[in-house]
Order: sequence, then structure tokens, then C-alpha cells
Amino acid sequence: MSVDTVVGEFNEIVRPDGAELRIRESSPTTLRLELELSRSSCPECVVPKELMLGILVSRVAVVDPDIRTIELDDPREPA
Repeated sequence: MSVDTVVGEFNEIVRPDGAELRIRESSPTTLRLELELSRSSCPECVVPKELMLGILVSRVAVVDPDIRTIELDDPREPA
């Protein structure tokens, strides 16, 4: 299993709400993701950012323990 697989599994959860998680940058210790909501008719229905990060951190830790930092750009939050 890889980080790509984890992101793909998570997309299966959020895709019905019109969302998609994309890998923006990846290094041996850092992963930067972007939440795409342009196809969502209900962005507030998508899993909240903090819950999403919690799930991702625990799943990524299993497949790649060297990744210690995960960032998530969520358009629902102010810049």
C-alpha cells in the first residue's frame, strides 16, 4: 500500500459529496494535499478538515512512517 492508495481510498469517501483530494507536493517527510470542491453542491457536507487530517495522518503513518508532516489546503477555510 502507498500514500496514493490512501488518498484513493479517502476519495471514495468524499467523492459522493463532489469532493476530491489531490496530492500537491510530496517529499520523503512531508505530504501536501489539496481538497477540490468545485463539483460539490454542498461543500459543508464534506468531512471537516480536522477530521479529514486525523484520518489521513493515522492511515499515512501505517503506509509511510517517514512522512511526519501532512498539510491540507481546504478552500472552506480562510487563507
